[in-house]
Amino acid sequence: MSKILTKEEFSDHLHAYYTENYGEKDTDIWYEQPAVNVWVFGRDSKTITLKCHILTGKVEKFTEE
Repeated sequence: MSKILTKEEFSDHLHAYYTENYGEKDTDIWYEQPAVNVWVFGRDSKTITLKCHILTGKVEKFTEE
């Protein structure tokens, strides 16, 4: 049976995905974290949600205009 990732592991996976795919920008607007495995930020009139799978660490992105 697989174990659920820790809060630190979620943060590591999400941060790596964010920096690799978006790059860090001071102008990003960060929203309150809805769950330990989810980051939500605004950039260029879009809301981007990054969600980390609780067992595998794979990150998915969802973009809203």
